[in-house]
Amino acid sequence: MIYLTNDALDQAVYFDLRSREPHRKGRLVEQVYSGLLGNGVHEVDVTLKKRRGTLEVAFGKSELFRFIEEDDLRRLLGEALKGNTMH
Repeated sequence: MIYLTNDALDQAVYFDLRSREPHRKGRLVEQVYSGLLGNGVHEVDVTLKKRRGTLEVAFGKSELFRFIEEDDLRRLLGEALKGNTMH
């Protein structure tokens, strides 16, 4: 579990990595991370795809986004991935 930040109610927001798999699309190899993003009360499934310097973050709707900005979470997840904190 990776601590990302605190939300508006000072609850810890975390990412719990569930799986990491390499996928091949032609000559391109991408890493696909799946996990759970939450604050202990509200959670949402997350999929991150990393390939050639780009990062795609996909998650559904959640009450979590009432307490922290969705764009902030996308940025924090990207920083966590770039910092190689996900193994």
